[in-house]
Amino acid sequence: MAEEEKIREHAKHALQALTDRTKNWKDRIKDFIWEVFIIVVAVNITLWFHNWSDKRHEQAQVKDFLIDTRESLVQDTIHIWDYINFMTNHPLAYYDSVLSQIDRHQIDAQYIDSLYFQLTNNKGMEINYGIYQSFSSANNLRLIENRKLLSDIISLYTNYFPTMQLYVKQLYDRRSDGFYQHIMPKTGWDNSSAKLSTIIYEQEVINVFLLGENFIKEVNGNSEYIINQTSAVISEIDKELKDRFDYKVKNPNK
Repeated sequence: MAEEEKIREHAKHALQALTDRTKNWKDRIKDFIWEVFIIVVAVNITLWFHNWSDKRHEQAQVKDFLIDTRESLVQDTIHIWDYINFMTNHPLAYYDSVLSQIDRHQIDAQYIDSLYFQLTNNKGMEINYGIYQSFSSANNLRLIENRKLLSDIISLYTNYFPTMQLYVKQLYDRRSDGFYQHIMPKTGWDNSSAKLSTIIYEQEVINVFLLGENFIKEVNGNSEYIINQTSAVISEIDKELKDRFDYKVKNPNK
């Protein structure tokens, strides 16, 4: 590099000044000290420039990470809402309606039997961990200077999201267990051996509906809580981008 070549040149001059027999020792020392001074200044300027350049590059990485993470979190929020709406409008609606019919002793057999599949109807919940994991695996999380924002982002990806997905899996497992243990042996896989409506008043069948209803409501409530946590982190990212990088997010309400 040009800076290193200049430093080597001044080092050469310093050595020459110290060994120049055409000058007295005082002038040699003076010239030597001057060349050393120039070297020290040059080295410090070079180090400062490299540090400044590295810092600028690191902050550009942080900015890109925050922008990409924000977009990813917005999409994750949409996916979570899709899950909640699906579970509410399909399996939960079926459970609630059948339990209401049981409570009123007014059974709609056609409704119960035609929507039998809702007992195992399920939807997965996908969360994008790619951006976070890539940035983290490169040991770049340390570059985020806002410690609260860093802590909240880490909490989302290492605690809230995995816990929510675990609850979703447990919900499916519990609903499936109830169906396969207490209903399917009596009705068959396709509700053809005995119609569900004919055994709907059996207590173990009612329990399948009660537990399924409660489990879905519990997981939906937990998912809504995590949506709120995610929205709070998105707001923190918006503020960090504006305050530190003078970057205004487009369509912040989307």
